[in-house]
Parts: sequence; structure tokens; C-alpha cells
Amino acid sequence: MPKRALATATSSSPSKSTRRSPSPALDSTTVPQDAAGKGKWKDWPAPRTQMDEAKEWIRECIRDKHRVLLCPDKDADGLSSALVLSRTLRALSHPPSLTAIYHLPRGLNIHSPQASEGMLATFPNEGGPTRCIILDQGSRPGPPLLPPSQCKTLIIDHHLSSLFPSESQVLSACHSLPVATTSLLTYTLCAELVPEQRGKGALALGALVGVYGDLGSGKVKFGAEDEPWPASLAPVEKALTKSALSKSVALLNAPRRTPEFNVSDAYAALEAAADAEEAKPGTGLKRILGDEKLLEAKERTSAETSRWQAAPPVFSKDGRIAVVTVDSGYQIHPVIATRWTGTLRKAKTLVCVMCANTGYTPDHVHFSCRAPRHPDSPPPDLIAFLTSLKPLCDALSPDWSARVGEDFARGHREATGGIIRREEWEVLCRAVEVGVKKEKTEGAGGGKGGKKVIDPGQKNTLDGFFKVKGKGKSAKKEEEDEEGDVKKEEKKEAKTIIVE
Repeated sequence: MPKRALATATSSSPSKSTRRSPSPALDSTTVPQDAAGKGKWKDWPAPRTQMDEAKEWIRECIRDKHRVLLCPDKDADGLSSALVLSRTLRALSHPPSLTAIYHLPRGLNIHSPQASEGMLATFPNEGGPTRCIILDQGSRPGPPLLPPSQCKTLIIDHHLSSLFPSESQVLSACHSLPVATTSLLTYTLCAELVPEQRGKGALALGALVGVYGDLGSGKVKFGAEDEPWPASLAPVEKALTKSALSKSVALLNAPRRTPEFNVSDAYAALEAAADAEEAKPGTGLKRILGDEKLLEAKERTSAETSRWQAAPPVFSKDGRIAVVTVDSGYQIHPVIATRWTGTLRKAKTLVCVMCANTGYTPDHVHFSCRAPRHPDSPPPDLIAFLTSLKPLCDALSPDWSARVGEDFARGHREATGGIIRREEWEVLCRAVEVGVKKEKTEGAGGGKGGKKVIDPGQKNTLDGFFKVKGKGKSAKKEEEDEEGDVKKEEKKEAKTIIVE
């Protein structure tokens, strides 16, 4: 693949009388103060007791020279959280040899026995990790993730949950509104541990990448009056630019969508960006934007998305569900589902757009659900909607709900999904009558004999209806915007485990 040249803007230097003062992002003496943890925001981005306990947990790791394993989620928010925490451990003089990063293999979740085995296999010459920090992986009740006698666990997360694995220390942002991303929660925690790093270098870059990854651009106004979003990140956001942050997120998320699932490539690029940012503030994202591995993964994923984006939806009998089916080894189902929510926004009875991927994992269906975009009405709670379908499935196939367990209806309220066996997916489709046409009411419609007369000159033809289009955007630009939009947080709280 040929090398890509990065576009650079040049301009003549301003005259002495109009020369600008240094950017606040580059001036170490002018970092704005943050509202988090003070006054009305004392329990933001997480309860103060949890913040203090997490700080002491990390200080104990440093003091006793523990072998610390960081296990982040595969997306931009999870990876940037690991970056912020690893750089904080380094700033606290924790030896790099005592810190490791573990990326879960494709198709596994943090609660699986295989994940536990993989984490315990790190630090092989020293007997495994003695402390583990789980970042942005979502939570649910259950046994300890790792044997407490061998390795204690800290969970840092923002996904909606009131129950967690037993014998774990928990730092959760899910009940502190507006809900922060995991990267922002980690940034606030680490800025209290290393105050001199607040609003600078790797910590600021990582926090912003994670916010843009989960909330997109324009959702958060850093330093806004009467809001808790850290003012210390405002000048850094300006220096890095919203455009570069959005494009970087799209690239960092690309490897996880490919069949090879090279998440380590994304984390390596993020580390390189952090090094560059600390060497010359405002320049770090160039390392991501010019990374050949990420660019190649993005191109392949975009091509696969284009191949499947016109797959037509099939509706349930009641019109509340639209199912789009793809068969791909790429994790394109979240993007396809998101695009169809715009195309089907005028479908009055539609509650949920599902994209089912039958080719991602053998014998399983990975499905993503998105809420249609109705600007004049609040979005539906998709987790509650999917949960309401369980009795129908149980009636058709007893114990269906027990068989799918926690792998069904997980994620954001507006961006949920799951992974279930193919036969269980077929039960769901039969239960909601996907593809079954609704009986026509006698006398309904216009025209003679109750038959509707179709205007031959109408413009909203089926061809146009099923054509996926972005409003004035290229497919590439639309996908970059969707990277941040598919996982909206605040006013919606968050996901229970991971978004599929």
C-alpha cells in the first residue's frame, strides 16, 4: 500500500503587533480548574467514597510493587482508559516491567473462563499478575473474575449496572449524571493521583479520544458553566481539533472490526500518539492519522460495509422491528444498524432496527439494535424493549430466556444487542413474526372496493426507500460520525456489558 501524505496547513507568521500568545494547551501555568469532585459535583464522575478507595487501591499497587495487569475494552474509550492509567503508573514511578496490557481475544467477554485463563497467563516468568484493573468492560453479577487469593481486581467502568462480580473493588460512573465515559472517569482519578499531569500530555489526549469514541463530537462542552465536564480539557481539545479527534477514533476502532481483530495495533498507535503529544503538545494525533495499519484496516472495513449496506430490512408483523441480515466476518453490524435508523426514520410504528450478522462467529448470531431517529420524540429504551420480548420467546421455546442468559439485550438503552446461538435467534424471529405480513383490514385504504390507489408519480419508491444515503455526506464521513454516535451516554445512562 502506498504511503499517504498528511495534509499540512501553512501560513505566514503574524506580525509582531498581532502575534498570538501561546495556546493555553501549551502553557503549563494556565490549566483551567475542574469542577469534578467539588461542591454540587462532589460525587461526579463517581461517588467520592469510590474515588478515594480506588486511589488508595492504586497507591497500594505502587507501594508494594505489584504486578499490575490492565485489561481494557477493545474500543477507543477502553483503550484510551488503559493509556491514561498506564502513564499514571509510570508517573508514580511504578516500573514498566511490572505493568502489562491484556487484550481479550475476538468473541470473548471478560466473564468467560477463557478470559480468566488468558489474564492469569500474563507475567509468565513471575507467576502471573497480582493486581488486575478491568477497564470499560461492562459489569454483571457473578463470581470473582480472578482468584482473589492470587490477584485482586479493580473494576473501572461507566456501563449501567448495580451488581458486579464478587470480591471486586468498584469505581463506577453509571449513577453519577451526566454519565462520564470510562476514559474521563480514569482521567479524573489519575489527575487526583498526579495533579501536575492534569490537562496535559497523554492523560488529556487519552481522555479526549475516549470521550469522542463514546459520545462523538459536539456532545460535551468542556468547561461549560454549571456542567461538570473538565475545563482542563478545553484548550487541549482546541489544540488537537475536533476533526482530528473524530478521524482518530474511526481509525482506532477499525482493527477491532476486522476478522483479524488486531486490537494491539490500535493500542500501539495510541501509545505512539501519547509519546508525540508529550514531546510536542498538539501534534500527537498525527501518529494515529498516519498509521498505515489503521488506515488499511479502515479501508477494508469501509469496503465490507459498502458491500452490505443495501441489504434490505424485513419487518415484524406489528411493524415495530426491522431486521437487516448480513453474513460477514467483519464487525459491521453496529454501523449497518445505525445507518438504517436514518433511512427508516419515517416508519411510524418502528421501535428497533436490528442488524444480525450470521457470519461473525460460527453457529452464533451477533446482533446490534439501534433506536430510529425521531427528532420530535424521546428515544425508546431498547434494553427494556428487548426484555419485553422474552415471554414471547419462552412461550414458543420454554426456557429460552435462561439459555440466552446475559448475552441478550446488553448495551446502551439506545444501542444494545447481543450474541446468541443461531437456533435461539430463529426462535426470536418466529416469536415476533419477522417477515409475516400484517392482515389488511377490510375496507382499509382509498380507491374503489377499499383498495388503495397508488400514485404512479410518487417519488418515494421502494428503490429510493431502501437506498442508504447520508445527508450531504460521503459514506466515509458518515461512518466517522457514527463511530461516536452509536454509543451515546448521558441522558441515557449506559450499557450493561458491551455493545455488540
